[in-house]
Amino acid sequence: MKLLLVQPTTVFKDGTAYKTKRRWVMGLTLPYLAGLTPPWVDVQLLDDRYSEIDYDAGYDLVALTTTIATATRAYAIAADFRKRGIPVVMGGFHASLQPEECLEHCDAVVEGEAEYIWPELLENFRAGRMKRRYKADRFHDLKGLPAPRWDLLDRRKYLAPFLPVMTTRGCPFQCSFCEVPVVYGTKYRHRPIGEVIEDMRRIPTRKIQIVDDNIASSREYAKELFKAMIPLKVRWSCLWTINTSRDTELLDLAVRAGVAHVNIGVESISQSSLGTINKRQNNVREYVDMLREMEKRRIFYSLNFMFGLDEDTPEIFIDTLDFLKQVKAPMVFFNTVTPREGTPMRRQLIKDGRIINPMGDRYVGMECLFSPRNMTAREVEEGVWNCFREFYSLPKIARRFLLPPNSYFGQGFPSNLIFWWAVRNRKDPVDFY
Repeated sequence: MKLLLVQPTTVFKDGTAYKTKRRWVMGLTLPYLAGLTPPWVDVQLLDDRYSEIDYDAGYDLVALTTTIATATRAYAIAADFRKRGIPVVMGGFHASLQPEECLEHCDAVVEGEAEYIWPELLENFRAGRMKRRYKADRFHDLKGLPAPRWDLLDRRKYLAPFLPVMTTRGCPFQCSFCEVPVVYGTKYRHRPIGEVIEDMRRIPTRKIQIVDDNIASSREYAKELFKAMIPLKVRWSCLWTINTSRDTELLDLAVRAGVAHVNIGVESISQSSLGTINKRQNNVREYVDMLREMEKRRIFYSLNFMFGLDEDTPEIFIDTLDFLKQVKAPMVFFNTVTPREGTPMRRQLIKDGRIINPMGDRYVGMECLFSPRNMTAREVEEGVWNCFREFYSLPKIARRFLLPPNSYFGQGFPSNLIFWWAVRNRKDPVDFY
């Protein structure tokens, strides 16, 4: 049996696929799904961003992992295979949140986690009785997971040599814009540390991208993991919440374990705006002190902000830039808030009749898809672009890293210049990933 696993790329408004010769980082979904695939299947992986699809290569089955941003491209790929008589399966966050929509474009949908149902689907397909919908009746305990098949993707196509590893799944928080607790549940689960370490030992680059949504939700688990990582002498990146910095012991262990970069979703500098999305774990008054703790340890970090929240006013953009100047943040991502289909925030916006562009989150570019309370959608979009232009202007970049020179220069200066180029050409820097 010949199986093709595809990660679709995003598209522009005219339907053109967004293609590049390389992308920034390798995702985990394709290598991990290949690891879940039984050995009797001849499995091939394809990253649609940089590879062309051979629709006539004789595949027996094609599986597409989908997000809201890649759904349009996934439907087009599925149509081309299905008109050749090749069945198509869809999984991923979009298929889990919008299975009925996906079923209009494919032969079967995998909803939620794949561990219990992916092998079953393949056995059913081999027997000629594949069902339309597959959904596990429980969450996986994350014990005994197979190793990802990183070897099936061309590492030369990814600019950053960090290979993906998962250590935990789920999130104890319930931010209204986020799909993670909807798909993975609010119970925080983690893998046995010994199994994680074995995965990390197999990585030839000695550089690791920990793909967890929040590696430090259980600080005790994170501490034990970091202790076990110290002898590996690896470099790694991750995501955690800003309040992780309250635990200085954890920060010190992260440094000893080789932390290279942390991405933090602060979302807003307005406490009232954070309240509208139920992000109660963030305390704005602590931001400066929390970031100083990371700076003291030379932990390189990037911050995520979103705009258009119900308490946001036009002043939020200037206030945010002033805050970033104060802390000298080395790297920042600015976004319009884009509540995905299936999230509590999206459902409320639909109920309120405030969705003005239901397709706004399906195309390359930063569009505000709903009517904010205190601004127009256009004001939000232009405010986001202005933040990018201001933060990544050449004088501001020089001031951050050269006046005076600091420990963030080696990582921050090159990436800031890439973002400067992207913003100058009105390209969303996130699309490089």
